[in-house]
Amino acid sequence: MKEERNVDERLPKWLNSKILSAVDFIWQVKGDDELTMKRINVVTQKFSPEEMSWVMMLLTLPKLQTLIMKSEDAMEFMKKKNAERTVH
Repeated sequence: MKEERNVDERLPKWLNSKILSAVDFIWQVKGDDELTMKRINVVTQKFSPEEMSWVMMLLTLPKLQTLIMKSEDAMEFMKKKNAERTVH
């Protein structure tokens, strides 16, 4: 008999299916600011402030990645990694 696993019990609370579903719901209309705000307002009515903070943080990850990758530390890391790959 197969053991049933519930992913939501195993993952951090900011990666549970409720949070990820809300992120997807909002993400599907990115680029349409009016519709995005409407969807954020809908989700806000159903989520606690803590849950909304997780949703909004996950939605900002692409912007955060861009900022990090442009940082001096990231640039230096990439140079080191590329140098390691070319040395045999």
